Parts: sequence; C-alpha cells; structure tokens
Amino acid sequence: MLKTLGVLVGGIFVGALGAEIFRRQYPERMDKFYEKVHRVALVAKGAFQKGYRSITEPWEAVREGT
Repeated sequence: MLKTLGVLVGGIFVGALGAEIFRRQYPERMDKFYEKVHRVALVAKGAFQKGYRSITEPWEAVREGT
C-alpha cells in the first residue's frame, strides 16, 4: 500500500514537472489548451445543472402541491 502511494506521488510529481517544462517551451499552446479545458468545463457544468434542474423541479412541484 505504501509502495503504491509512493509510486502515485512520484507519478504526479513527474507529470507536473513535465507539464511545467512543456509550458515554458510552448506557452501559447498551453494557453490554448487551458482555454479549451475551460470551455469544456463550462459546457459540462451547464449540462449538469440543466439535468439536475430537470430532475429536481418536477419533484419540488409535487412537494409544494401537498
């Protein structure tokens, strides 16, 4: 268990180091990537909220009627 945790933390460190090196080499590519990730996150958040409202609103209407 401890060995697995060490490998996980080491992998996160190596990944973060690689991302930082890539960001310094290609800053405009990373900016475009961050922008795309931000857009995807906004769309996912909106879809989640729309789905959540579609499920909870009918239940609230039924509860208010009682």
